[in-house]
Amino acid sequence: MTNIRQISHAQSAVNLAPERRLATPVDWQQNKESLTVSYRFDSTGTALEFITLVGLLAEKVNIHPQVDWRVDTVTLRLVHTPNAEITTKDVDLARRISVDAHRLNGAVVLEYQAHQATA
Repeated sequence: MTNIRQISHAQSAVNLAPERRLATPVDWQQNKESLTVSYRFDSTGTALEFITLVGLLAEKVNIHPQVDWRVDTVTLRLVHTPNAEITTKDVDLARRISVDAHRLNGAVVLEYQAHQATA
């Protein structure tokens, strides 16, 4: 199992021009009310490490994604209430999560399927 690494805001933040700040990060899918991503990792331990990293990032910015964990696969959803918009803060968190996911061994982005979260 790998050691849990805490990534500072400066290490994982991505600086973007103002016109790109609300662009959906590459790994993520967006609809009106949420941003969603699924990653498969090389082991259960790495998946759990990723969940811990997401929790630490989420606490720092006070945004808490829904987490669905299935052995070596983790699906995250940043969800909003109807008529709420995705904010810059949400997109920044999604980018930071993506950067951290790809720093872990064996992270593979999966095509999100709506039935995954309920399976």
